[in-house]
Formats: sequence, structure tokens, C-alpha cells
Amino acid sequence: MQVIDIEAIAQKSNSSLQQAWHLGCTGRSVEALAMAGQILDDARSQGDDRLAAQCDTDIAWYCFQIGKAELGLTHVRRAVDFWKSTGELTQEAHARAYFGWLLLELGLPEEAIEEATRALDLADRTGDRKAQSLATNVIGIIFWYNKQPDRAILMSERSVELARSIGDRTYECWWLINLGGAHSEGGYIAQALGQQEEGHRMLIRALDLTEQALDIAIQTGDSWAARICLGNQADYYGHLGEHDKALQCMLRYQQFQQNSYVRDRQQYLYTLGQVYNNYGKFEEALSLLLEAVELIDEGGSFDSYIQIYLYLSHAHEGLGQFDLALEAHKKYHQAYLQNSAERTQQRARLAEIYYETKRLKEVAETEAKRADTLEASYQKLQEQTDILASAVYLDALTGLYNRKYLDSRFKELTSEKRPYSVAMLDVDHFKAINDNFSHMIGDQVLSAIGTILRNQLRATDQAIRFGGEEFVILLTGTPRAAADVCERLRSAVEHWDWSTICNGLRVTISIGVAGSLSANSPKEILEIADQKLYTAKKSGRNRVVS
Repeated sequence: MQVIDIEAIAQKSNSSLQQAWHLGCTGRSVEALAMAGQILDDARSQGDDRLAAQCDTDIAWYCFQIGKAELGLTHVRRAVDFWKSTGELTQEAHARAYFGWLLLELGLPEEAIEEATRALDLADRTGDRKAQSLATNVIGIIFWYNKQPDRAILMSERSVELARSIGDRTYECWWLINLGGAHSEGGYIAQALGQQEEGHRMLIRALDLTEQALDIAIQTGDSWAARICLGNQADYYGHLGEHDKALQCMLRYQQFQQNSYVRDRQQYLYTLGQVYNNYGKFEEALSLLLEAVELIDEGGSFDSYIQIYLYLSHAHEGLGQFDLALEAHKKYHQAYLQNSAERTQQRARLAEIYYETKRLKEVAETEAKRADTLEASYQKLQEQTDILASAVYLDALTGLYNRKYLDSRFKELTSEKRPYSVAMLDVDHFKAINDNFSHMIGDQVLSAIGTILRNQLRATDQAIRFGGEEFVILLTGTPRAAADVCERLRSAVEHWDWSTICNGLRVTISIGVAGSLSANSPKEILEIADQKLYTAKKSGRNRVVS
């Protein structure tokens, strides 16, 4: 009778799984997927559920790399169930982090937030720094996805530091790419607000971080990461107006196209297509972008889908094919709306409280070199925790506070007896925006104004969506100081790049400002501010009256 050495088989399988992981870390994830799939089949036939769960966990990552997110979800769900049933928290943390990342790839940020929360919880409970690095990185990407670059940068920096602390060069490379992406998002927002110097600074920082990642990718032989780095750098250079350097990046990209996958091919095609759009070479751009469209059904990320149709509309418009440009732009907006703030802002904001008030204080207490910065961030978060803790105070579309919160805050201000100012803000000709561009565009305008308010207001000020296109801003200090803040807001809205939402769109706001010392009650101060707003609109709109 033949004796089967179970331990020897297990050791051989684990060694093969490590070989597969090495392939996945050096740009050969299709081979890694095939190898891990074979090990998975063997594990199932032998009844080795633990080895099968290890395979499922790794396969989820390979599926992410090659743009097969739905297939990855099938595997990672099984892995999560197994690790949870066995109580292996570190393994469960890894699996849930991949789960969250794949959900985000499919445009499901709400579900991604839930899994990332659990992954971070588990990683913290075990103290495993590799799991903490992975989970923290996924959280950073969620903040980046929700256009909160400051928080994304903070979490991504932490993930890079954790990777360095355990000497994991692959994780360090991958997380540096995401840290660069978070800086680029901050740069894009700054540019849209007319803050060109700050936008330039953040994009230069994004380029530097991505160059660091590229150096590591070349050293470790990770062609997948190298392609992402060069594609991202081309995009950053494009936003800086340095189109020659962007083209050089894409030419260099071709050196790393061995073992290329669908999502990489998509990024190459739409990024180079946009480079050609910037050069005015619309025929060349169109050819590349149409090829990218053909790859959509084969996989790739949700973000790629959005970018392809946006750049395709630019190419058609450049060629004077306006009907086709409109059709492509509609597809872009349909995809964009699936990822709108209505579905994500509320839970993303609650996640901020959960992650940052607990995690950042721990970091502040354990890392002396960063203690001052992190403690300051923590203190700021602590001041907001009480009012953010309940979702009933949030407006889903804009991510701002709602009218119920305003009523609560007025009661506090009345008891505090401190002087404050109130501004009533109204979007000029908002009905015409809805009529001429659609209600979907109108919703995006309101969401963008919410973003502008969050970026422009002082830490002591608070913005509330009062109803429809009307907003209320609570400001500390006198009406004169409040009027200066409101003038900055007015200018920021006027100079925002509204063409990113729809070509030909122009948006301005009117604002009325009143001080608490001139009124006897919150209701009265609102009425005075509303009267000032009426005066601003009657005087020609796009102005502040105090």
C-alpha cells in the first residue's frame, strides 16, 4: 500500500503558492493565477480547506491586477468565510482588504467601506504590520476615491511607512503609487479652485513619489507596477501642460508591455489617447480610444470606463463630430453618476470618524517623529466627532450638514452667547441649469459646490445645505470677516472648471451675510441674511452683500 506523506505535499503546495506570489509581484499575474488555480484544485481534491482559502485569497489579488474583479470577488468571498470560521484574524484581514479593493474597482464604494473597516479592525487586533499596511492602504484609496485627498494622503503615508518597517519592497512600491495618486487628486482640486501654485506643488510631489515607486518596480522586476507608474506620470505631466514629457512616459511605457493585462492595456490606450488629444492629433487619439472601448467588456476598472468615454468625447469634439461627442459624453455621465456622492458621502464621512479618531491617535502616541502632526489631526477630528457621529445630520448629495443639524447647532450657539455670522448662499439661475443641461447635471453642480465649500471654508466654519440650491454657512466672527470668506467662496465657484461636468456650463453664486449681534434669534438672523441675499440677486447676482 502506498503511503501518502501529507506533510510533504503541504510543504510542496506552500512552496508553489510562494512561487505564484513571486510571479504576481513581478508582473506575471496571469501565470500566477494559473499556478494558484492548479494548487486550488489540488487542495480541494485533497480536502485541504485551509490551503484552498490561501489560494482563494491570493487569486483575488491576481484578478485585481489583470482586471477580473468579478472573478476575484468569487474567490475572496470564499476565503473570507473560511478565515472567519477558523478565527485566523490576520488572514481574514488580508482577504477583507482585497475584498474592499475589488468592490471599489466595480464602483461599489459603500460596500468597499464596510470591508475596509473590518479589515482594519482585524489588522489592529492582531498587530500584524503587513496586514495593517494593506488595510490602511485600501482605506487611503477609499478616501482618494471620495475626493478627500488630505485624508487619503495621511492614510497612504502610514501604509508606506508600515511597508518600510517590515522591509516589504513590493508593498512599498505599490503603496507609493497610491500615495502619488492621492497627491495628484489634491493637485487637480487645487487647480479647479484656481489655486495654480498649490496645484502645481502637489502634482510635482505626485511625480516624485511615483518616480520613487518606478525605481523600486524596476529593481524588483515588477513590470505591472512600472506600467502603472509611467501611465500615471503621463497623466500628471498632462495636467501640468508638459505634453512632451507625457508622451515620453508613454513611449517608455512600451518597454514594459510584456505580460500586459486588460486593465494595463486600457490605461495605455486611454492615456496615450488623451496625450494625442492635448496635441490636437484627434485622429490618432480616436483610433486608440475606440480600441479601448472594445476592451471594456473584457474587464478593467470602473474608473477606466469613465476615463475612456470622457477622452473619446474630446476626440470626437476635436474632429467636429458633435453628435458622437455628445453620445460619448452621455455614457461618461451615466458611468459617473453611478459613483455619485448620493451613494457614498454619508458612509464615507462616518468612516472618517471611525478610522481617524481611533487610528490616528494610536499613530500619534507611538511615532514620536510624527506626533505633532498626527495629534493636531486627531484634535481636529475630535472636535467634529460629536456632530458627525449621527448620519441624520448629513446631506447625501453634497456631503454637507443638513437643515436638521442647523437647528441643533443654532441651539448651541444661542447658549454659548458668542458672536457669529450667517451667510445665505444661492446658485444663480439654477432652474436654467436644470432646464438647459438636465437635472443630473444640476445635481453634479450642487455636489461640486459642496466640495468647494469644504475646501475653502475655515476649520471653524460650517456649511449646511438648506434646501434645493440654497446653502447656509455658519461663520465665526463679525460680518466683515465673514464677508471676506464669502467673497473667496464666490470667486472659487466662479473660477471652478465647470467644463469637467459639462462643456458650456458656467456657475455663479450670490451670498447674503448677517451678524448675530444685529438679531434677537436664529430665525431673525436667517431672515436678515435672506434679505441680503435678495439684494445681491436684485443687484445683478454673482456678488456678496453684507
